[in-house]
Amino acid sequence: MASTVETASRGAAADFDMLRSGVGMGPIVIIGRHEDLCCQLVRQRLTEAGRESLFLPEDRLFPHFDFAWRVAGADGCGALSYDGRETNFRDVGGVLARFYSIPVSADEFATKDGRYISAEWNALVMAWLPRLRCPVVNRLRPELWYKSHLNVTTLLSLVLSIKFKLPRVMVTSNIEDARRFYRSSGGRMRYVPLTQPSSFRITGEESLEKLAALSGTLPFQLVEAVEGVRAEAFVVGDRVVLAIEDGSLNHEHAAEVTDHCLEVAEALGLAFCSLSLVRARRGDWYCMGAERMPQVFQLGEEARAEVTEGLVALLTAGERRGRA
Repeated sequence: MASTVETASRGAAADFDMLRSGVGMGPIVIIGRHEDLCCQLVRQRLTEAGRESLFLPEDRLFPHFDFAWRVAGADGCGALSYDGRETNFRDVGGVLARFYSIPVSADEFATKDGRYISAEWNALVMAWLPRLRCPVVNRLRPELWYKSHLNVTTLLSLVLSIKFKLPRVMVTSNIEDARRFYRSSGGRMRYVPLTQPSSFRITGEESLEKLAALSGTLPFQLVEAVEGVRAEAFVVGDRVVLAIEDGSLNHEHAAEVTDHCLEVAEALGLAFCSLSLVRARRGDWYCMGAERMPQVFQLGEEARAEVTEGLVALLTAGERRGRA
């Protein structure tokens, strides 16, 4: 009997400590979109683990979403409600934030009201997430609010001590500069728009002539095309999941990049991100860019499972600390 009372007392003390620290035992809030496979997998895994979740579909929130927040001191208090289901801030167990700051349709965003709603929604969430004491994946630094893709030049400005090798890069508006860069790169060059995650291989004079249309008007970014084995490294907390082009796990080389990947994620302040890597023929690892909103649809089943398990572990970290 004494043992039972002592165990119950320890459990009550842990629950009190958890409530005092502001870590909730309520639902894991997922802010995303229905078509996002990452959101789908995390919701499914939470259900399998017996954990409650509350999905907030960004593009279908209004008019069914209510948000009441009284800002007081460092934290504030309040509650959110979607489709009649209410959750107090202090009860939120964790948040997976995978939203694009556009809670309206493409047609609505083309209107002044649509852009206004989007700006207000982004300001609300960006102000709210840092004040939560539960685990949040990801809390974003202001520099990353409107950057989901981080190209080489952006990484250089944000991660000053990056250990990966980086491809040569030139930003110019002069086609003659581009031609010289093309020749110095041995004909291995890609055009990478400054504000888009896409890239285009420059394969010869014909491609250069198409690029010439931008000369003198729009700065264009040219990146050396590094030859080798391409891979995607997913950083999930303190683990790194390395997948090659066909989506399968690469255990052989994962240890070679783990420390460098974790350092990049830490410098960016991200618990979840991915890095596009190339293992050159001599064994050097090049980083070609990063994503703060990694997509998992290209991954094989085993790699997806590892990423999903890592995210669930991050989101329920507050619950585990509360029970310790």
